[in-house]
Order: sequence, then C-alpha cells, then structure tokens
Amino acid sequence: MLASTLVMFGGYRALELSAERGARERSYFGVYTVRDGEGVRELDHGTTVHGIQLRGSPARERTPTTYYVAGSGVGQAMQALGPLYGPAARVGVVGLGTGTLSCYARPGEQWRFYEIDPAVVRIARDTGQFSYLSRCLPDPVIRIGDARIALAAERTASLDLLALDAFSSDTVPMHLMTREAFATYGRVVSRNGLLLVHISNRYIDLEPVVAAAAREAGWRAVHLLYRPSPLDADHPSPSDWIALSRDPRAIALLRQRNSGWEPIVAREGMAAWTDDYSTILPLLKGLW
Repeated sequence: MLASTLVMFGGYRALELSAERGARERSYFGVYTVRDGEGVRELDHGTTVHGIQLRGSPARERTPTTYYVAGSGVGQAMQALGPLYGPAARVGVVGLGTGTLSCYARPGEQWRFYEIDPAVVRIARDTGQFSYLSRCLPDPVIRIGDARIALAAERTASLDLLALDAFSSDTVPMHLMTREAFATYGRVVSRNGLLLVHISNRYIDLEPVVAAAAREAGWRAVHLLYRPSPLDADHPSPSDWIALSRDPRAIALLRQRNSGWEPIVAREGMAAWTDDYSTILPLLKGLW
C-alpha cells in the first residue's frame, strides 16, 4: 500500500527523472530538477521553482517569467534602468537561477551575477537546457562563491542596481539580510542606486527585517506586491519585492511609473538582524 501511494503521488515520475540524463543534479546546496512541460522547461530546487522558460521561438525564449515578469517589482526596476542611469547602467544580481533576469539587459549595460553554487551555473550556462543567457547575455560575468564575500571585494559605488534573489526553497540566507550585509550593499551601490530585495516567502514575513535595516542605514524603501492576472500567458508568479535607495528621486520615479509601489512599514520594536543575532520566530506568518 505504501509503494502504491508513493507511485500515485508522483513517486514513479520522480524515479523516471532520476534515470533521465541531466534531469536531476545534486550539489551541496540541494537537488535541482529540470522538468519539461507543454511549451515550457522548468528548474526546481527543493520545493521552489527556480525558473521557467517558454520554449519555441527566440522571442518566447527571451521572455522573463515567474517572479521576474515585467509587472513584478524587479521587472519594473529593470525597465527603469535607462531613465535612471542611462545606457551604461551597471547591474548586479545575487542568485543566477536559470538566468531569467539577463533578458532585461541592453547593449552597453554592464551586468554581473553572483552565484554560490557551480551546479546552477552549469545548468543555466553550460548544459544547453536553458537559453536565457545564450540568447540575452551570451558572455556573462559570473562571480562564483558567497555573494557577500564577493561584494565585499567590489569597488565602492560600482553598481547602479543590485537585485538580491538568493533564496533556496523557503530558506532565508540570514547572513545576506543583516545590518552588516546592508552596509556592504550600501558601499557597492551608487548613492542614487537601487537595491531590490526579493522577499516572497510562504512562511516568513521578511518585510520588517528589511524595514529595520533600511531605517538604520538611511535607505528609503517601498514594496510592490505583484499578483498576476489569470489571463497572463507568460507563466507569472505572485511576488513581493522591496526597492531601496538613498536617493528619493529614484524611489519617486518607480512610484511614478507604477502606483502599486507602497512605503514599507517598520514593525515597532523590531531591530535589524546582525551577524551576531537573528531570529525568524517573530516573523512566522499566521502567528502574529
């Protein structure tokens, strides 16, 4: 009965995927699974979708999907790069995934990715399973290793936009969310630059953590809760993004382009996480 139940609820397909060459890869950071569906290819990490690519024409394969669609917070910020920073904008992305965000890159811009897991780099760039990078940014700069260490080695004010999207399943990378980490971001991002933080999470409300760090470091911060229409065809996912800047004009431009950006609310008594202390207990959804 147990064996039959496992087969009924996806066990047989899991065995098939394990037998398919290149469909499943394990690293220190977990198991990655590549699945093909009707007109799409998907990368899963644990229980979380790390990227979906539309298949077929070159235009479809260059279309951002899931948490990165044009209407999402990061999609809105990427589309504002030109008006904010001109044709030579400098962009950093923490977390490569399938390379979806590379399809916002325009000629003349300088992009670099920070990815801790070489297995993700292989899947996104080297195996041919996903073509975002090859179609949109064929010679990407990728720093392999812990993003915080890599960013600490970057020049001051060397980025105009930094997107922080480094979650493994629903696990929070706490060392990327501390007061000290935000000090590093503040040094690397230009004075009028933008920091985008992806806080979508099924179990933990991360907005108070970012709000506390923003308040202490003098960032202005707004968030965009994106909820796709059932009619959208680009495989969008609901997403929550926070945009931070020390320049009120950058935040004002985002809000001018999309009225959905709203100021984030700091929780009374909530202090920023530090390298010495952090806890998710006050942030668990459904408890407060």
